[in-house]
Amino acid sequence: MAKRAHYRNAPITEALIDLRITHAQDFSLNDLEKMGEAIADRYPTQEPMYLQSGQITFQQPGDPAQIEATHQHGGFRFISQNKQQIVQVQMDGFTFSTLAPYDRWESFRDEARRLWELYRSAAKVEYITRAAVRYINRIDIPGESTRLEDYLRTYPEVSSDMPNEGIIANFFMQLQLWQDDLDCLLIVNETAVPPPEDVETATSIQLDFDLFREPFEEPWPADKDAAVWSFLEQLHDRKNEVFQASITDATRRLIS
Repeated sequence: MAKRAHYRNAPITEALIDLRITHAQDFSLNDLEKMGEAIADRYPTQEPMYLQSGQITFQQPGDPAQIEATHQHGGFRFISQNKQQIVQVQMDGFTFSTLAPYDRWESFRDEARRLWELYRSAAKVEYITRAAVRYINRIDIPGESTRLEDYLRTYPEVSSDMPNEGIIANFFMQLQLWQDDLDCLLIVNETAVPPPEDVETATSIQLDFDLFREPFEEPWPADKDAAVWSFLEQLHDRKNEVFQASITDATRRLIS
């Protein structure tokens, strides 16, 4: 396990734990609403969540398209008093997220597990089909002109033969990296984002790590979910390793 570094100015803007499930046939939205009542003291704001889908059909060549849209109530979003923590409970899964300022993994994980236990009971969970940890970071680099390689070790490289090759107005890069030892996928998204309003001259880079496993052939039984939380712990440790491998000492000085 990689040594955990705790940064005073951690660049994490959002952290998420996500679990997808299958459930018993007699589970309904009313069961999720009751869960909201049980946590209303800490998560007083309740918002409905809707699933939207559409279909476009053509009767004959040249005929105008017929568009059908559906709008289905799929779950609830419960928001904490300080608006920092959000619980999303749906018919097919559970998501817990926390916004900046991020504290530490242990407190985030423990609250997620407490809420998961309530959801597991309310949703009559039978199997867990997907487990994920996602961390979204924003690194604010001072100055008007920035060389990405000074702050990042993974970045888009432009050919030196390209005219004005040193000027990147914007970019988006995605890497999908299989993690063989964990039997999971790591998706790295890196892109330029608007800097915070209180910083006049800065380049802001979003560094997004999404680690997940979808065990379709062998889903986790709900009564064995201790194995899932052990796996989430491994995903978090891998996220730490990947973050450290993605930044330079200049970035570490910015967030220390």
